[in-house]
Amino acid sequence: MTGLQRLGAFLKSPHHAWLALLTLGAGLATLSVPGLIVAAAAYALGWIFLPDSGRFRQWLQARLDTVGSANAAAGAEQFRSERAKIYARLSPEGKSAYDALATAVEQVKSGFGKAAEAHAGRLGQLAWTYLRLLHTRETLAAFCAKESSALILEEIATAEAEVVSLEHRALEAETSGDAAGAGSLERLLQSKRSRRAGLEQHHEHVRKAENDLALTDAEIERLFDAVRLIQAHLVSQRDPDAMGDEIDRTTAPFHRTRDWLRDLEFDETPADISDDLTADLPLQVELTE
Repeated sequence: MTGLQRLGAFLKSPHHAWLALLTLGAGLATLSVPGLIVAAAAYALGWIFLPDSGRFRQWLQARLDTVGSANAAAGAEQFRSERAKIYARLSPEGKSAYDALATAVEQVKSGFGKAAEAHAGRLGQLAWTYLRLLHTRETLAAFCAKESSALILEEIATAEAEVVSLEHRALEAETSGDAAGAGSLERLLQSKRSRRAGLEQHHEHVRKAENDLALTDAEIERLFDAVRLIQAHLVSQRDPDAMGDEIDRTTAPFHRTRDWLRDLEFDETPADISDDLTADLPLQVELTE
C-alpha cells in the first residue's frame, strides 16, 4: 500500500475519528483562539505520526486481511457456481468423463497428502481445463452436426457455375447491343457473386470449427494421458520433491491450451481463473436442485 493509500485509509479509520475528537473537538470546547491553535497543531501532528504508528498499521493489516478473505470467499463461490453451470450443460457422457478425471486427480492429491498441497492449484487447473474442453467439444460438435464443409463446397461449386453462366450471357447481351438485358443480367450477376462470397465465408467458418473440434478431441486425450502419467509416477516415485517436479513438468504445457481456449469463438467458459481458486475447491462438482 502506498503512502497516499495509507493516508486515505487513516482518514476513514476510527483512529482519525478519535484524533479529531480529542484535538479539534477539545479545541472548540475551550471557546478560545489559543485553544483552537493548539488543537489544530495537535491534529496536524496526529496526521504526521499516527498513520505510520505500529498500532494503526496492525489495525490496517487486520482490516485488509478481513477484506481479502471476504473477497476470496466471494470469488470462490462465484467460481463454484460457474463451474456447476458448465458441468450441468454437459451430456451424461461428458459428465462421466469429467468425473473420471476429477477422481484421478483427487487420487493423486490424496496419495501425496501434504506434499501435493503446493501443487494443488496446478492439479485443479488441469481439472478445470478438462471441463472447459469437454464443454467446448460438445458445443462444437452440435454446430458441426448442423453444418458440413463438404456440402457447402458443393453449394459454392454450383454458385460458381451460375456466375460463369451469367457472365457469359451478360457478355453476349452487351455484344448484341441489348442494353436492357445486359443491365438486368448484371444486377442478377452481382447478387450471385455476393451469394458465392457469403458461401465462401461460411465454408471458412465451418471448416475452422471442424478443425477446432478435432484439436479439442486431441487436447482432451492429451490431458487425460497427462493425469495418468502423474498417477504412474505416484506409484513409482515416493520422493515429494521429485513428484512435485513431475507435476510441474506435466502440467506446464497446458497453459497454451488455456490460451487457445480463451481465443476460441465457441468457448463460453471463464478463462482467467487463478490457481488459488482451483486449489481450494474440491474437484468433484455437486449440482444443486
